[in-house]
Amino acid sequence: MRLSTHSQKLERWFGSETVERISREMESWYGPPILVGNTPSGSAVWAGKGGDFVGPLRGGGFGNAAEFYAQRIRRIGRQYARRQRATANAGFASLSDLISEATAGGKRQDMVFIKGATTNAATNQTMWGLGVFPSAGAAGSAIPGGSVPTNATAGSLPFANATGGDTLHITTVQSQFTSVATLLLYDRIFHAATVLHSTTGNQAVSGVPTRYATTTSGGNFLTLEATSTLGSTAHNVTITYTDQAGNIAEAGSAQAVTVSSVANRIPLANFFYLLNAGDYGVRTVTNIAMSAVNSNNSQLMMGHPLMFIPQPVANAMVVMDGINSAFNLVQVVDGACLAFLALQTATTASTAIGSIVMVSG
Repeated sequence: MRLSTHSQKLERWFGSETVERISREMESWYGPPILVGNTPSGSAVWAGKGGDFVGPLRGGGFGNAAEFYAQRIRRIGRQYARRQRATANAGFASLSDLISEATAGGKRQDMVFIKGATTNAATNQTMWGLGVFPSAGAAGSAIPGGSVPTNATAGSLPFANATGGDTLHITTVQSQFTSVATLLLYDRIFHAATVLHSTTGNQAVSGVPTRYATTTSGGNFLTLEATSTLGSTAHNVTITYTDQAGNIAEAGSAQAVTVSSVANRIPLANFFYLLNAGDYGVRTVTNIAMSAVNSNNSQLMMGHPLMFIPQPVANAMVVMDGINSAFNLVQVVDGACLAFLALQTATTASTAIGSIVMVSG
């Protein structure tokens, strides 16, 4: 059983604004806990439903993240030489095995990203439709069919699948955002365009994801992404889905759509649509219905969360160290469409820039 993370240390490390933002977003979360990156060596912190944080945080006692990374730059060389872990929560026998795979084995992959964000209210943004690298993501096929994006789809972070029976894992993330925010790295497993807000009729969805399907669908979320500025008429959305256990025709509760949401905004109270009590994942979506006639369209999206990347200080680079932070290496499945959401706290146009290192083994 993981113990709750010390709240004062959390706030000192990430800043109260960042902690409050993640906690508020996770109050209604239904899936497994989501890893929180940008923690110091020896830490392993997750954000869970109810807005609670669990796991040890080896920092925040006397300093914050910005102070830590200023010191870490000076220490990292000598720390790396003497740090050794016995076993890995991944496809590696030890840290030595991981280093061998990344160097002699040539199984390291480096990806960079530069993603903009819209000027908007301090709310949740999808970065799928924004450039510059990767390029702005392509819209999914229209409902009812939709489409399954992969690592070859325009807009996805490009990488090569692991080969020879290996599995691929994230070892390091470096990220900088031009405002205080939290990024969510996720696998975009399905999307379907042209969800109409201009009708109250049932809109069927027949397409299905191929990753995190059936028994691995726990934690999958669904949401809407505004593709054009929605009208100002108040209305709710009801989405019918198949839950993680395969129960069909699960009609979720009617949830308010944020009126006048501009393109790239998630027009819901959370980054995810709330599921029925007891459900903790989505296999498929089968129907969408609006309660009143508004205007313009949105896109249905299903995703699988991989990690939060808190950005507690504007324009300051943070590091998610999967090797030294309890050797917690997030797996990236074959064909994953890696993308970002931004949980913003500022109304200014912001940009994320950084890199992700992955190693297979």
